[in-house]
Amino acid sequence: MIWVIAGTLDGRTLAVEIQKRTGEDVLVTVVSQYGAELAAHKGITVHTGRLDQEAMQNLIKEHNVRLLIDASHPYAAIVTATAQDAAKAEGIPFVRFERKEVPLPDYDKLHIVVDEVEAANLAGKLAKENNNHVYLTTGSKTMHIFAKSEALQDCEVWTRILPTAEVLQMMEDLNVSPKRIVAVQGPFSYDMNRIMFHDTKASVVVMKNSGLVGGADTKLQAAMDLGIHVIVIDRPRVKIESHVVSSNDEFFKLWEDTNGLR
Repeated sequence: MIWVIAGTLDGRTLAVEIQKRTGEDVLVTVVSQYGAELAAHKGITVHTGRLDQEAMQNLIKEHNVRLLIDASHPYAAIVTATAQDAAKAEGIPFVRFERKEVPLPDYDKLHIVVDEVEAANLAGKLAKENNNHVYLTTGSKTMHIFAKSEALQDCEVWTRILPTAEVLQMMEDLNVSPKRIVAVQGPFSYDMNRIMFHDTKASVVVMKNSGLVGGADTKLQAAMDLGIHVIVIDRPRVKIESHVVSSNDEFFKLWEDTNGLR
C-alpha cells in the first residue's frame, strides 16, 4: 500500500492519480472529519486523526505501507519531520511533495518574517501607524498566537477561517469576536481578496507563501494594488534526506525512474 499524507488539495489530487495510474491501494491520512470528506474516493482508504511518530509507524505496519508520500501543508514542518523519521525507522522510501512558493515581488510594503510571533508583533506595530485594522489569512491552527498577542490587543483583527464547527468553537474559546470572523473556504480570487481587504479597511494583511494552489498570488496582488502592508510568514525549512517533488508530473517521472520507488 502507498500512504499519502494529504493535508492539501494537491495532496488529495495526487493520491487519486496514484490510485488510478498504478492500481495500487492508497491510504490517505487527514486531520479532520471535513478533510476525510474531501479525501473520500473510490479505491482510497482514509484515516482521520493526528499522528505522532509511534502512531505513524504503527500505521505503516498495520497497512503494510511500502512508500510514504508527505503532501502535508508547506507550513506543517513537524508533520514532515515526523513522517520522514517514521519512514526511516520502518525502512521504507519517503517522498516529500511540496508545492512551489510564489516569487515575492519588489514592493516597499512587503515584510518577510520567520514565524507567527514576529508576524503578530509587526502587524500590531504597522497597524497602529495606520488605522489599526489587520486582516489575517493564516488560518486557525496558529490563531492562538494572534489572539493572545499584546501587540494586537488594541487592533481590529479580521480572521479568515474554514467554516467548520471545530474551528468556530476554537475561535469562540479564544474570545474572537464573531463580527470579525470570515468563515469561508478558499482559495479566493483576486477580486474576492481585494473586496475583503477593502471592505474591512485593512491596512495590514498577514499571509503565508502557500503557493499558487493556496492562493498566495491573488492575496499578494490584491493587497499590493490597495497599497497596504503585506506580512509574509516564511516557510519553515525541514531538511529532506530523500526525494522532493512539487507536481504530479515530477512525481510520476520519479516513479518511472525508480521503478515505483522499489
